[in-house]
Amino acid sequence: MKISLSQRKLKDERISLSIEFYRGSEITEDGKRKHLRSFENLDSYLISDPKTAKEKKENKEALEFAENVLAIRKAEYAQGRFELKNTAKSRRVFLNYFAELTEEKQKQDTSNNYGNWLSTLQHLKKIVPKNMTFDEIDESYVKKVHRYFEKDALTKSELPLSQNSKYSYFNKFKAALRSAFDNGYLTINYASKVKSFEQAESQREYLIFDELQRLAKAECKYPVLKKAFLFSCLSGLR
Repeated sequence: MKISLSQRKLKDERISLSIEFYRGSEITEDGKRKHLRSFENLDSYLISDPKTAKEKKENKEALEFAENVLAIRKAEYAQGRFELKNTAKSRRVFLNYFAELTEEKQKQDTSNNYGNWLSTLQHLKKIVPKNMTFDEIDESYVKKVHRYFEKDALTKSELPLSQNSKYSYFNKFKAALRSAFDNGYLTINYASKVKSFEQAESQREYLIFDELQRLAKAECKYPVLKKAFLFSCLSGLR
């Protein structure tokens, strides 16, 4: 990131001073380059054409103040407050990082959450180059992964993914990006820049009271199975 002093001439002929933080650029969806800049307004001004000794003194003091703030911001950047890029971390292979996160889920979870992470990993291996590092990830590539899940990804039966599978898998990918950002592998949180899929409303089958009564009266080859099923219905067990 480049940090510099910015001057902007106002309508009243004063010059506004601010600190500019330049974080590079990215390619937008329409193929245009977008520069990533943010500004810190110092609420400090220069007189564009100072004539008196007083005006020249005020300009000198305002400029010294702005340069002091600039020096502080550069020092803060060096201390990591503005996400100083870690070169070693940025060269980490993304798929290896995702695989480690997946293994952690296996240790932590007993639900199907690990299965979703594992399925996502298998899909990512089809779209993410094997040796792709965090340094190569940008917003356009995250959008490319989104398009893969939206249009190209297939199930093991060679069928298009369901809406909820798209939602689940892409969210796992975004979770990995957030984790990488939090841990210093990325300097930009790309997960916040690309919208997730909408989650489809699940349809659940259920028995009405009359159907349950008929089942209770019906013959069953295995009475224990019938009792277990009725107990599940009455107690709310899945």
